Amino acid sequence: MASRKSMKMLTFLRSFSVSVVFFCLLVFIISVAPAAGAEKETIPSFGQGPNEVLIFSDYFCPPCQALEPKLEPVLDELYKQGIAKIRFVDTPMHRETPLFAKFYLYAAKAAPDYRAAVRARQVLFALAGKENVFWMDERIEEAFRKEKIAYTPFDFRAVQPALNGLMKQHRVDSTPTCVILSPGKKAKKYTGADEILKGLASLQTTLGKK
Repeated sequence: MASRKSMKMLTFLRSFSVSVVFFCLLVFIISVAPAAGAEKETIPSFGQGPNEVLIFSDYFCPPCQALEPKLEPVLDELYKQGIAKIRFVDTPMHRETPLFAKFYLYAAKAAPDYRAAVRARQVLFALAGKENVFWMDERIEEAFRKEKIAYTPFDFRAVQPALNGLMKQHRVDSTPTCVILSPGKKAKKYTGADEILKGLASLQTTLGKK
């Protein structure tokens, strides 16, 4: 039978263990949760119009890299004509994509302008095309400074739920993917370079007839 002294010691150790576990859990929660009072960031959109074009892509995705130069002039026309709002949704198919997505949003925050956003994407796609490079913040910061891309760091974790929500809502499981949202119509989803370009061309043609 345990003595009274040993029972007291056991009770103390249990209390101490619970306190340690609670403290560790509290530290973990604080470390992963956004700081109190942090700005509620959203995924930036560019342009005006009743329609919305969502571009889901991954900087490290070869088909996305091939599509991007062809996509830019098409999106430029939609932007100039005021046909649609354009939103780029970085989709993490590659393990290093979240780092690049973070810097795209940093750039969009520093210069919330369509041209600046496209320029930042061009630089990020060019960096992702390099082989055998271990990417970290310092390398991208250096590239942004060299290319004169302004960027403003903020708590990127605040945007992740919105990114995940769009991917889940539109069931995006591959890149590149484009979703076109029009008032009173069912969302149209296009996957692959050819389908995406045809879908965007159809949007221009349809609206051009009105």
